[in-house]
Amino acid sequence: IQHTDIEAYLSWARTYRNNGVRALARKQAVIRSLFRYLLKENLITRNVTLRLDTIQVNQKIPKALEPEQVADLTDILESGIGLTNGQLKYHNYTEKRDYAIFLTFIGTGIRLSELCSLKLQSIDFNKGCFNVVRKGNKETLIYFNQEISDALNDYIENERPRYGENSLDALFLSIQGKPISKRAVQNLIKKYLNVLQAFGHNTEGFSAHKLRSTFATLLLRETDNLAIVQDALGHSDPRTTRIYAKVLDEQLRRAATLIKFK
Repeated sequence: IQHTDIEAYLSWARTYRNNGVRALARKQAVIRSLFRYLLKENLITRNVTLRLDTIQVNQKIPKALEPEQVADLTDILESGIGLTNGQLKYHNYTEKRDYAIFLTFIGTGIRLSELCSLKLQSIDFNKGCFNVVRKGNKETLIYFNQEISDALNDYIENERPRYGENSLDALFLSIQGKPISKRAVQNLIKKYLNVLQAFGHNTEGFSAHKLRSTFATLLLRETDNLAIVQDALGHSDPRTTRIYAKVLDEQLRRAATLIKFK
């Protein structure tokens, strides 16, 4: 197989499978990965994919909440408001847990899987940080502010015991007293985003992951330092972090259009 054979296959996929740029880039990446493996295992003598021209894909700008949306959503969670059958209703039973989860997301940029894996012993209130294992099995510290510390303490002391007497060390529990699942967190974030939309904000297409994007843009806005954002998010490649600079630029552009002179 020569690099021309691979180019012919990608051309076929574009023409007869109607593959777009992203699909073609994925196929090319998989083929390159295969050839690297074959070369490593001495199953081939040369890597013909080195001669392929890389398919360039324009990165989609991730969505992030605007600062005023963050403020309103914080108020909604702090007051315990939720939506039931389209009607606003207070959810006092999980109010403190939901508030702590939201602040942890928005204030640390933690991943969904990392949040659900947090243990009580992961927290160091004296230093104001979580000890987590990130991608690549890397152990790291994720720092949080006093507001998050207060919310976590309030939840642990005044609400978590309601979820049943057990010896589980998971930080966030379901109402049944089990470690909260990723799906449950996704659903509760979606629920409160729907409430935010009921208050007139456009949250179409937002999810739990968008809170991580929001943290990144807020941190970049405050620090103007991509290296700090990269370290906080646990990105190994700085190119992954640069996309958040575009998010911030887009937010600033929209803010500029709101300025009226008459």
